[in-house]
Amino acid sequence: MDNGFIKLHRKLIEWEWFSDSNTFHVFMFLLLDANHADKKWKGVMVKRGEKITSVDKIRLRTGLSTQTVRTCLKRLESTREITIKTTNRYSIITICNYDTYQCRENSTNKQLTNDQQTANKQLTTNKNEKNEKKDTHGELKNVLLTEEEHEKLKAKFNGSCQEKIEKLSEYIASKGKKYSSHYATILSWSRRDAPAPTKEKVSKESKSEVDRLIAEGIL
Repeated sequence: MDNGFIKLHRKLIEWEWFSDSNTFHVFMFLLLDANHADKKWKGVMVKRGEKITSVDKIRLRTGLSTQTVRTCLKRLESTREITIKTTNRYSIITICNYDTYQCRENSTNKQLTNDQQTANKQLTTNKNEKNEKKDTHGELKNVLLTEEEHEKLKAKFNGSCQEKIEKLSEYIASKGKKYSSHYATILSWSRRDAPAPTKEKVSKESKSEVDRLIAEGIL
């Protein structure tokens, strides 16, 4: 069996000969047997969509009777599905609009390429939509920070300042708030959200402050 395949469009089920099993059988055989590219046969150029064949060959390959094959070919000719050119040596059957049934490989590749480019473009667009929310420091654009402020926040919060920046960005986006300094706002929110110091901690801090004042000669 020859390598390769043919393509069939689903609209074929709407074809007028689809319900005629014999005519459909013959036409499918012709599609399968036709040249997919121009090729010479005994000095004769047989073009794409054409095939040098005979009623007897079609009969042997399809298992249909001679009269049934002749009837099917006449039906296909009557609706301009095929044309038949007969000489004293052979017959050439041409499938009309062959490219409609079997688009060329480069057309298929072009379509696949277009589909892939469309998919890649969509992925790129989605990626850009996601990334456009971030500034040059990798933070959200709603929060404007200088590079120095960004580095200070990273140092203050041991590198884990992203969550605080995102929180402020979401708040600005939802409330439409404006702050003169986003850096100062993040620091203020951090102090507000920090747990209140215990009495013991306050006492230790007060003692440390007293010791410092004594050491400096102030007390």
